[in-house]
Amino acid sequence: MLSHVIAVRFDGRVQSGRTVPCRLTCEAADGAEVEVVAKLSDGCDRKVTALVMEAIAAMLAADLDLPVPEPFLVTLEPEFIAGVPDETVADMARRSNPVAFGSKHLPPGYTSWPVGKAIPKDALATAAEIFAFDVLIVNDDRRPENPNCLFSGSSLAIYDHEMAFFTEGIVGWQPPWEISSLESIKRTPRHLFSEQLCGKAVNFDRFAGAWLAVTNERLAAYRAALPDAWNAANQDADRALMYIGQVRDNIEAALEEVRRVIS
Repeated sequence: MLSHVIAVRFDGRVQSGRTVPCRLTCEAADGAEVEVVAKLSDGCDRKVTALVMEAIAAMLAADLDLPVPEPFLVTLEPEFIAGVPDETVADMARRSNPVAFGSKHLPPGYTSWPVGKAIPKDALATAAEIFAFDVLIVNDDRRPENPNCLFSGSSLAIYDHEMAFFTEGIVGWQPPWEISSLESIKRTPRHLFSEQLCGKAVNFDRFAGAWLAVTNERLAAYRAALPDAWNAANQDADRALMYIGQVRDNIEAALEEVRRVIS
C-alpha cells in the first residue's frame, strides 16, 4: 500500500512546483533501486499534514483504479541530507520530517498537460472520473494553469493532492452529496477537465462501485500505513478518513451532484 524506501542519491529538483519537489534515487528493502519524486514537509504550507493528505489520496486513488503513480514513504537519513549538493534542498530537508512522501518517477514520454489540450476520446471516461475524484475529495488544485496531470498519448497520471480534504475557510462549503452543494463549480468551472466534460454523457457506475468497495476495514488499513513519524497530523488523518467513509455512504447522491454540474 505504502512501500518504505531510503533515499540514497539526490538527482535534482523537479523544474516546476512551489513545494520544491525533488528527484531521488532510493533503495527498497530488497535492495532494488527506485526513482521517486519526493515532497518534503518543510516545503508544504500544511507541513506534515500535507504529506498525510498526499498519502491518503494516493491510496484511495489506487483503490479507485485511477492513474496515480505508485506512492512511497521516503526516509531521509542524516548522512543522505549531509551529501545533498543543493544547499536550499539540504536546508529544507534538515527542517523537514524525516519521512517524505514520494511518487514513482514515470518513464520518459510523459509530459505536463498543456493549456487548451483536448481530452482524447479514449481518455474521456478517465478524465471524468478524475474530475469526480477531485470534487469528492475537495481538491481544488488541478486547474488549466496548474494541471498536476501528466499524459502520454491517451494515458494520464495525476499527482499533487496535498490540499485535499481541506474545507476550513471555504465560504459556504457543503458536503458534495447535498443538493446544489456544487453550484459554485457549475457557475465558475476551474477544474482542468470541467469545461470539456460539459454536456458529455459520462457513466460513473464503475467509479461508484469502486467507492463502495472502500470498506471501513480498508480505511483502517490506510491509517495503519501512515508512519509514526507523521503522528503530529493524526487528527487531520482521522478527519480525512472519516470524510471518505461519508462520501462512500452517500456516493450515489454525490455523483448525482457531479453529473449535474457537467450536464
